[in-house]
Amino acid sequence: MESSELARRARWAYEKGRLARALPLGGYGVVLVLCAVVLRSSVGSGTLALGAVFTALLVGYGWRGGVLGRAVVPGVLGGVMPLLVPPLVVASGHVCASGCRAFCLLACVGGGVLAGLLITRASSASPVDERGRFVLAAGVLATLCGALTCVLYGVSGVIGLMTGLALASAPGLVLRRA
Repeated sequence: MESSELARRARWAYEKGRLARALPLGGYGVVLVLCAVVLRSSVGSGTLALGAVFTALLVGYGWRGGVLGRAVVPGVLGGVMPLLVPPLVVASGHVCASGCRAFCLLACVGGGVLAGLLITRASSASPVDERGRFVLAAGVLATLCGALTCVLYGVSGVIGLMTGLALASAPGLVLRRA
């Protein structure tokens, strides 16, 4: 067997092992999508598409490893907060009529702030030069996870979630670099 063929086979076996280790992370994505489906009264194709992207990124981040792999747990935990906020608002008896979207939007922003604080706190374990990538990677996961229910309030709910996440995480990154 040629050394190049042996190297190719070894690399293939290595990558298959990494992928096999990352595949269970997709199960967490499926569970969170099912939670969003249960928590929401109506589920559209947009929710399922977001869930598919979220699940694929979980597996991809886990397979890639490094900063992306370390961002999975904080990203998912951060995303659970905004995932639960809209259903909790509705469960509290608040009904979003056509004129009261402001409170619902603030709920999504608040979920994003909580996610940003958690992710920024978790980024302190990363080397300074990797913190920005860590926060971005975890923030993408948190946004997709939270968007599964924040999209209940339309695109403005998702934008509110992203705004809250950015507001909470940016100062922490700037202060840590100083």
